[in-house]
Amino acid sequence: MKHQRISRRERSSSGSLLATVSEGEREHDDGAWSAPVGTRTRWAIAFLIGLATVTAAGYGWRAAQIGSTAAYDDRQSISETIAVEQARVERAVALADQAREYVRYRADYVTAAALDREAARLAAAGSARAAAAARAEARQLRLGATRRAAEAGVFGRATIGSDQLMPTETPRPFDYRARGRALEIEASASIDSPANLDPDRWAAEAVSIRDRIGGLARWAFLMLVAVLLYTVAEVAASRRSVTYALVGVGLAFYTAGLVGGLTTYFF
Repeated sequence: MKHQRISRRERSSSGSLLATVSEGEREHDDGAWSAPVGTRTRWAIAFLIGLATVTAAGYGWRAAQIGSTAAYDDRQSISETIAVEQARVERAVALADQAREYVRYRADYVTAAALDREAARLAAAGSARAAAAARAEARQLRLGATRRAAEAGVFGRATIGSDQLMPTETPRPFDYRARGRALEIEASASIDSPANLDPDRWAAEAVSIRDRIGGLARWAFLMLVAVLLYTVAEVAASRRSVTYALVGVGLAFYTAGLVGGLTTYFF
């Protein structure tokens, strides 16, 4: 009986000792998480703040660098647009001049036809000399009309080369749209022709670069959020649990901004 009482006392003492040790460990753990962070942790947080700040500055530098390229693309687009529109206006003016010259060409041919009819009437009346003069005047009208039309570009010189020596009796046709396409083809024959310019390409590149700048700004904003979280963590360094939580969230923002920026818009 006495031995049993001693065993019970020993078990009771052991249980009390274990409970005291467990409670002490819990208090130690709670105290560790509520205790302030050490000097190394503070230096690590300062390093993270500097790293995030430098990364955000790098994004800003890259945005400024490609922003100058966007400005150049805008200037190229504007200058090429002006050149293309100027060439288009010049073609329209040239085509209008050719159409006006063709009207004169047809009028001269109408007059020449009237002179031919007059020559036939004079020949029938027995006035051969007057009839010959009327026919000669009709030929000169056709020849002059053909040469003026060729000089004005109404017809290509190669297509009416023979007409400049002996014009046809009937006027040549003139297709306004076909002549407009021919002028456009002639303008695009040279390398530096405005017809070979593409202002829309420069404008599209400028828009694409501005999209990249906007994307870099968004990723840089995540970096700044990480800096803010690191700063708050450093201020709240008196409680280790709060500090570690803020640093963890800041690392998540920083990693997202770093990976997203480098894989999408930086390069």
